[in-house]
Amino acid sequence: MAVLAYILAGIIFYGGVGWVGDHFLNTTWLLPLGLILGLISSLYLIIKRYGSAT
Repeated sequence: MAVLAYILAGIIFYGGVGWVGDHFLNTTWLLPLGLILGLISSLYLIIKRYGSAT
């Protein structure tokens, strides 16, 4: 459940930042970029926390 929470939190947070940026800057590429960055950062945190056996 914690892994799912990391993934959802990253996508929602960075997707929200991208959506706000798109809204105020009148662009269309910040939302997809935010979603991708959120997923990548979530996966990094998951690997960092649960990837080590020691």
